[in-house]
Amino acid sequence: MPGLYIHIPFCRKKCGYCDFASVAGEGRVDAYLEALAKEAGAYTVPPDGFDTLYIGGGTPSLLSSTQLKNLLVLTSDLTGPISKLREATFEANPESLDTEKAGLLKSAGISRVSLGLQAAQNRLLRRLGRIAMAEDFERAYKTLRAAGFDNINADLMCGLPDQKVADFMESLSWLLAMRPEHISLYALEVHEGTPFHREGITEAPDASADMYEMAAKALERAGLKRYEISNFARENRRSLHNLNYWEQGSYLGLGASASSYLAGERRTNTADLETYISSALADGHPRAGCGETLTGRAKKAERIMLGLRKTEGIELEDDIIVEFSEEIGRLLSLGLIEKKGPVIKIKSDKLYLSNAVFREFV
Repeated sequence: MPGLYIHIPFCRKKCGYCDFASVAGEGRVDAYLEALAKEAGAYTVPPDGFDTLYIGGGTPSLLSSTQLKNLLVLTSDLTGPISKLREATFEANPESLDTEKAGLLKSAGISRVSLGLQAAQNRLLRRLGRIAMAEDFERAYKTLRAAGFDNINADLMCGLPDQKVADFMESLSWLLAMRPEHISLYALEVHEGTPFHREGITEAPDASADMYEMAAKALERAGLKRYEISNFARENRRSLHNLNYWEQGSYLGLGASASSYLAGERRTNTADLETYISSALADGHPRAGCGETLTGRAKKAERIMLGLRKTEGIELEDDIIVEFSEEIGRLLSLGLIEKKGPVIKIKSDKLYLSNAVFREFV
């Protein structure tokens, strides 16, 4: 069964590193939700329904309680009772999550919340342009626990401006003491067009790699096993929705900039907020150009790249191994991947070089 992704593009303020499709301010939320409902109504629900749900952004928790109720109603119109899904994730930022909203999410059937931390030092959070400080994260985390959530992800970053190894390990220890079920660890990437890029801030790949490897060992000791390049989870707490992406499964994406992959065709909505609202309200189809159907070698190459994101790798058919024998052989000779029978995977100590591996299949 496919997954369902819903994009909420609104933020109170864009962070310095943010390259996601998001806008600062809340003035167009109601119009956006109306457009979202119109887009949702233009699709036929799959015969077997949806398997997972992910509401991301942006900052979905920025919505008011009334707006959040409306979002959850239009979602359940598509999925049926949200509580019946194998997994339903909601992204939140600490400053906009309160007791009422946490209760609404829980009662609607949301089973998993992803909460942004990034760092535990307020000076680093201010440098990133974050609104929430460490104490705000702790309050929001406790609010989710009090509401009954037993599946919480926290986002953590490494390679930040002015971040020392001691800062990063302090952040990790502070977070681990709260015992989240899942941690997503990302190295800072500076994309063109972001405030950080305009400021001339550069990435720190060597420092990020060192921090990442230290974190991987600490997380394993704490019972969170790495199952994907950037993701660590306790037993039975892997992100099922994201696993569907990495296994080249089908999914429907709704909202500005959202992508879908259905029946082998990939479609992406316009990322421009006003264009999305006007086109969705007009006919329910706010697409950015024509869809793309992956076939043949391109589809196989994507399958390999997605599968290699998982630490267990990917099992390939003999014909695919033969077709990509040159690329696989080169990566084996460089010591970046290992192969056991039909299974190939990136070596555990080379995961931070994953982009070099993926380039072989582009």
